[in-house]
Amino acid sequence: MRPANHEQAEQHMEHLLNRKLKGNRGTRVKEHTHRAKKIAAVIWTRFHVGPYQYQLKHLKWYLDTKIRHLKPDTQYRHWLTVKNIIIALGKESDWMGGLGKFGWR
Repeated sequence: MRPANHEQAEQHMEHLLNRKLKGNRGTRVKEHTHRAKKIAAVIWTRFHVGPYQYQLKHLKWYLDTKIRHLKPDTQYRHWLTVKNIIIALGKESDWMGGLGKFGWR
């Protein structure tokens, strides 16, 4: 089901990551979930799709346009969150090569 607004997109993202991410919910998982919900809202605002409808182009657009102004360490954290989203969607074998220009692996 496609989310009707950015709040629903955030809820879908939280549901997706809570099912797939392993680890202590009070630390890194919480940070990735919080960041992923922001990513979901931004992508929904631009493309009107939720996490379950993502294509590689949506995540590449986010990385290409929305994190340029951030410090390199923060850009890397966003890239790691996008990587976790891709893994949660089960697309890592298909999509990770498409994000190679960022050089983080």
